[in-house]
Amino acid sequence: MIWRCDLLKQYEKYQKEIDAAIKRVLESGHYILGNEVFNFEKAFSEYLKVNHVVGVGNGTDALILAMKSFGIGEGDEVITTPFTAIPTISAIIATGARPVFTDIDEQTFLMDIEQIPSLINAKTKAIIPVHIFGNVVNIEKLREMIPEEIPIIEDAAQAHGSEINGKKAGTIGDIGIFSFYPSKNLGGYGDGGAVVTNNLDIVKKIKLLRMYGMEDKDHIVINGINSRLDELQAGILQVKLNYLDEMNQLRQRIVQRYKDNLDPNHFDLQRIPEHVYSNFHVFSVRFKGDRKELIEYLESKGIQTNVYYLMPLHLQKAHEYLGYKEGDLPKSERLCNEIIALPIYPELDLITVDNVIKEINNYIADKNYPI
Repeated sequence: MIWRCDLLKQYEKYQKEIDAAIKRVLESGHYILGNEVFNFEKAFSEYLKVNHVVGVGNGTDALILAMKSFGIGEGDEVITTPFTAIPTISAIIATGARPVFTDIDEQTFLMDIEQIPSLINAKTKAIIPVHIFGNVVNIEKLREMIPEEIPIIEDAAQAHGSEINGKKAGTIGDIGIFSFYPSKNLGGYGDGGAVVTNNLDIVKKIKLLRMYGMEDKDHIVINGINSRLDELQAGILQVKLNYLDEMNQLRQRIVQRYKDNLDPNHFDLQRIPEHVYSNFHVFSVRFKGDRKELIEYLESKGIQTNVYYLMPLHLQKAHEYLGYKEGDLPKSERLCNEIIALPIYPELDLITVDNVIKEINNYIADKNYPI
């Protein structure tokens, strides 16, 4: 089977270093907020060129704590995109705030920032742009378009190592958040996340919030939660961070192979602006044909694909209370009907990529799709 994402191959490639990191943690006797977390936070901040990184339990918690650090809660509104993974919205709802959706740019798959000013009102307390599939929202332009007092919280959960104008995704807004879910470009072997910022006051709040609001073991100064990056995960992430740029470059090579050989008459690729470097967390394309049939054909040939995302979040049953209906955000809806994610991970060799391309082209030829 050619998997869309094969995590085992990466472990096998770095097994010696990863096993050594795990052994180091186990032998240390310190398993919560010890040296591994401290060292990873320092290394990741240096990589991102940002002043502060705070490790937390997962990417969803990172978003929740980021919003809580700004006092966002009941009755507030947060503007974001409906074309994203559910945690972006789950986090907003978990604070008591209400998600407000802007439609997307159909070429970049990113939120259409031109629509945002018209959605802002007295209840708007934050904007959460999502750097989807590794493409990067123009945060500096967005900042110029909205009131200074409205914070920008970058959801960079899919953008480890992505850049815009030479700046790392997640470091340009007021706060950035990352997820270290196993399938991420920088992924652990369990849950993990981080909040990144240059604002020391925010850092102090996040560190309190991730640890019950405890100033020390005897004094609780605010109400927080338990959301700490695990020592084992931090040790593993330190190893993988050393290879993140190399792994992203391998993804770039795979994407170029697809670009060179997929027929543009049948596929529209995500447009990456010239000033953006995408880490290609997911390689999703729009197929101008019967997507379900293509997926079934590739499955029959031992090739796994995925659909990210089958349904935009404004149309999910759980979000009916928000009052959106079909047709309200047509670009997001069209994209969800056409998109398909093809196999990509750093250890995927080009011969295998060529086999995937060959089967896709065979399917199109057999169907005699019009050009």
